[in-house]
Amino acid sequence: MRDICGCPSPPSNLCLKFAHHSGFRDRGPNVIDNEMDGVWTTPQFRKLLAEGRPGQALALVRKEMGLSQADFGALLHWDRTHAGRVERGEVGTIYDVRELARAADVLGIPRSALLPLLLATPDPGTIDYGGGEGVDDVDRRQFGLAATITAVAGVATPPTRAVEPLRVGTGHITYIRALTQRLWEHDNRHGGGGAFDYATRQYVSVRRLLDSKSYGHRTGADLLNATGWLSNTVAWLARDSNRLGTARRHLTESVLLAEQCGDNALLAAALGDLANLAASSPASFAEPVRLARRSTELVSNIPSARMNALKAAEEATAYAAIGDEQEFDRAMARVWREADRGLDNPNDPAWLEHVNEAELRAHEARGLRMLGHHGRAADLCRDTVSDAACFPRDEASYRAYYAAALTGLGDTTSAITEAHTAMTLLEGPVNSPRLLAELRPVRVAATRTRGDDAEHFRHRFDALVRSGPTR
Repeated sequence: MRDICGCPSPPSNLCLKFAHHSGFRDRGPNVIDNEMDGVWTTPQFRKLLAEGRPGQALALVRKEMGLSQADFGALLHWDRTHAGRVERGEVGTIYDVRELARAADVLGIPRSALLPLLLATPDPGTIDYGGGEGVDDVDRRQFGLAATITAVAGVATPPTRAVEPLRVGTGHITYIRALTQRLWEHDNRHGGGGAFDYATRQYVSVRRLLDSKSYGHRTGADLLNATGWLSNTVAWLARDSNRLGTARRHLTESVLLAEQCGDNALLAAALGDLANLAASSPASFAEPVRLARRSTELVSNIPSARMNALKAAEEATAYAAIGDEQEFDRAMARVWREADRGLDNPNDPAWLEHVNEAELRAHEARGLRMLGHHGRAADLCRDTVSDAACFPRDEASYRAYYAAALTGLGDTTSAITEAHTAMTLLEGPVNSPRLLAELRPVRVAATRTRGDDAEHFRHRFDALVRSGPTR
């Protein structure tokens, strides 16, 4: 029995651990490696390294990730006994710099975080390479599973231990699910723009694991499932980065993986997202509705008010995209019936956490805008913006939608005022090219508007566009 994120039911504490410990900070979306940092940034980790106890330091990271010693050993191709002895400092394997770097890569620890061990101080300071490629630049290319993928690809491992051919195990599955959770947690706070490249590199590695065929039937089914959910996550990050072709490719891959592992919830999630893409630019008149209806059918037996409300909202948007106002109203009535059941379910996965009444109002407002009801859409957006209990990325979303609705209503002055607030978030903690694109109608309207406020908005918008994905 599995929940809708593919994790064991009842939901393991792993998701809760990562929600609490994953180290997210409101420091801007362009520092993704820091935002994704974990326990290796803590004084305790640095102190253990400085004291020459790397095994115990790695144990902190292992526990944060929810890995057992057996899982950790499998990732590094050690047996469980050896992993335990390494953590207790009883063997010298981990003091080999190649083996230590391999362990750090497996756990996604930046190699610069190992400096306290080399310098024997918990505060190694900042290394400056005089304008050349620095530690941080190298670290951006380091990501979890690197050593595992090297072994799967047949590249020789360091000659410190003779090893048997690698087989994918439960530790790899745990890692992939934890990674997916961390990416959703990051997106919920900061948007997808800063995480997309990191997530894409991770997915390439995971896909190589899947293609390696170095696993049994049961592990293979779990790996298909975990890979499918990761692909679905990367698809959303791509969409939030305005890479719509990449998003569609990942969603198509999610569909194929979901069919192979028999996960209807994953299939429904992928089809629902494809319906949203089709509603934005339908390839055929009925495609959004067909996709949304099929997505709803697949989750009809899942007792999650959040899930069913979201599916009804996707249907409503699909009907709005083809101009069917009557079916739009019917679908929205189902949305609010589900919401009345209560949207706070601790068993819902991270990718559903954003589904609350404010989010559902935003869906309804989007449909109303498609149908040309800009006044009603603006009223709903105004109510949504007043909901203060939301993450910065949600506030940026709602304010961008509100500004666009006001533009459609012809209230350019109010639209520019609202857009300035959204821009402050998009210049700071939130990186979402998709939301910046939502403000383009305001930018067009500002071109025809005189005054310092309009000119200031044009400059801010254009500067952020020029900064592009490297911001």
